[in-house]
Amino acid sequence: MQDEGRVATNLVTVAKADRHEELARPPLYHSILFIVLIAFLLRLAVITVGHTYRITPRRDHFQFGWEMGRLARSIATGHGFSSPTDLPTGPSAWAPPLYPYILAGVFKLFGVYSALSAWVILAFNSVFAALTCLTLYRIAEKIYNTSVARATAWTWAVFPYAIYWPVRVVWETSFTAFLLSFALLLTLRIAKEPPRRRAWIFFGLLWGVIALTNTAVVSMMPFCLLWLLYWLPRRPRQFAGAALCVFTTVLVVSPWLVRNYEVFGKVIFIRDNLPLEMYEANNDQSEGLWTRNEHPGNNPEAMRRFQELGEPGFMGEKQQEVRRFIREHPGRFVGFTVERAAYFWIAPPQATIVSGYDLMISRHTNFLLGAVFAFAGLWLTIRNRKCGAFLLTCFLLIYPLPYYLVNPFPRYKHPIEPEMIMLAVYLFWEASKVQIRWPRFART
Repeated sequence: MQDEGRVATNLVTVAKADRHEELARPPLYHSILFIVLIAFLLRLAVITVGHTYRITPRRDHFQFGWEMGRLARSIATGHGFSSPTDLPTGPSAWAPPLYPYILAGVFKLFGVYSALSAWVILAFNSVFAALTCLTLYRIAEKIYNTSVARATAWTWAVFPYAIYWPVRVVWETSFTAFLLSFALLLTLRIAKEPPRRRAWIFFGLLWGVIALTNTAVVSMMPFCLLWLLYWLPRRPRQFAGAALCVFTTVLVVSPWLVRNYEVFGKVIFIRDNLPLEMYEANNDQSEGLWTRNEHPGNNPEAMRRFQELGEPGFMGEKQQEVRRFIREHPGRFVGFTVERAAYFWIAPPQATIVSGYDLMISRHTNFLLGAVFAFAGLWLTIRNRKCGAFLLTCFLLIYPLPYYLVNPFPRYKHPIEPEMIMLAVYLFWEASKVQIRWPRFART
């Protein structure tokens, strides 16, 4: 009888322990892997059900990746990295090479400008857009706390604007956003403990991949390294590690630099289309934004000149014209730059017609609110002395500077929008802790 009571007591204890373990186990929706899966499936559903892979064939499918698509077509058809516009113009360094080569591989396997190729490359974008939930979660966890991390990951997973880019636009935008967030995460991890040589090499490899994907984003690399050198113990080994990181990045990009030198006979750092981008927004007919008519794809005379001079000569000519405009109209150039800086955060003017109503003002307002929330979250991050506040400040203040010189397309801002969403979530998380005490009026 005593043994039976002991057995019953043990069974009750085991049942209570199992119950306690079940209660202690976090629910499924708290799992970051579950969030990533939901983000990916949601984007696949939009691509498939929304038929976003049916890209218009207008202008021979030019909206299928624009210049990226043209370069990928040239690679896939055996003409090499060339002809970024509608007509053959010879070898090119118009864009960084990584994404066009990925797109060219998709074209080789599934057809040039085919619907299946569109589905595959949009799914590729969606993979990295979903993985951004993971990097954002880890970043927010290190800087803030688990609650902010989980809310940030879920926001990125289901926010319609974050879903738009990977499922609609054949461009490196979503891939770059993931890579940049991964670079921020590695920077925070390296700062926690003195890194080994392997960590510095991997960090340099990542920045090399970033440079070959979106060269403008490399502007964040010096600030990440400076922050690490400040944060880590000041020893010669850390300076040697940072130098090793830079050397590794140079090694990664050097094959493309050698290719450019062999093809064009001069040093070109990865891409060469900046003079044209600047000229399109800074010329005698411009009002500070892209005029379209200056692009070779829209102007027969510009295309003829492009074919006649070749890409290096054409870009050199545009560089001279930009310099002339700045020299002759410095005031206009400064005014245009300030205007573009504002449009970077509120989006350039664009007619947005819905049911006969132009919602352009609403569009500007939505973009502005996102920027205001992000900067307010950054201010709280700085005020509360959170780790990584300097890095986030550089993301919002330094990263946009090159885009103030050209047309500020919304896709140029997308690589830092994961961090902007994280800052906005932190703002609302802090606001949720504020208790408003309404004054009590004496009853009469």
